Amino acid sequence: MTAPSVIRSLLSQHDLSGKTLVPFIAHGGYGLGNSLAVIAEHALGARLIDGFPNNATRSARRFERSLGGSRASR
Repeated sequence: MTAPSVIRSLLSQHDLSGKTLVPFIAHGGYGLGNSLAVIAEHALGARLIDGFPNNATRSARRFERSLGGSRASR
């Protein structure tokens, strides 16, 4: 998997030289893929640190368990 096109566009259209980027990456269990490499490619001159990957599927399950196993009503 890779970074979404909206993220690539945002990074490419702004001068992030000298800035530190801390990616918060949510995924559905497939991992980071090449997201960090894509971010580095589009944010030229920025310092990229490891960031925080999050398995969104696992987080959703934990949230549902905290509600007693039932989904919250909308």
